[in-house]
Amino acid sequence: MNAVANLNQGGAVAVQDGYDPFAAYGQEAASGGAFLKFSKGEWLLGQNDDEVTLGRKLVANMEDMSVGWIRWADGKPAERRLGLLAQGFRPERRDELGYMDQELWDIDEASGKPKDPWNFTNEIPMADPETGEQMTFSASSKGGIGAIGNLCKAYGKERGARIGFVPVIELGRDSYKHPTYGKTYVPVVTIVDWMENGAVPEPQGTSDEEDVKEEPAAAATSGKAATGSRAKF
Repeated sequence: MNAVANLNQGGAVAVQDGYDPFAAYGQEAASGGAFLKFSKGEWLLGQNDDEVTLGRKLVANMEDMSVGWIRWADGKPAERRLGLLAQGFRPERRDELGYMDQELWDIDEASGKPKDPWNFTNEIPMADPETGEQMTFSASSKGGIGAIGNLCKAYGKERGARIGFVPVIELGRDSYKHPTYGKTYVPVVTIVDWMENGAVPEPQGTSDEEDVKEEPAAAATSGKAATGSRAKF
């Protein structure tokens, strides 16, 4: 099984004595490859923000889509409370998460106002259908959440008739005129095809045997239970 089908995000990552949330987050992120994001009209991949060509096609592991909250501190993720949508996970309300005192929040550089440390976030493991390259599309902006919402609607309509297949999506963008900021770009992810489940190649340097050995260790480090069987790529 390849790494995109093993992304273990079925519960919250909480700060505990002797627990390093940054190390745990890094391990989770590495299991799903680099993070894919949309920023200022561009699709960007990884820590170096490598530009991704518009129109690139990827396979989306919708059954491993995670929803929930990420708390940021000093520009880094400090706490994660995400779970699998397919397993019925329901994120907490914002007022249940704490950190409500705005005097303790970081200041947003753009607006100069206190910035809520909690971001509602959607994450979808993805892979290149030809090379097996792993990545995770992470979205917390209004436009990004909207794009994933539209993808979910399209996937939900076809899901029952496409058992044994996973959607191939195309990365695009759209724009609108914002009354304050002018031309504003938003991401678009469109289902353009379907691919047989299990047909995506393993990324170079991985194997089923390695995954079997590494998965229990990852679960032990994060302190989370296994989330059950997942869709295979």
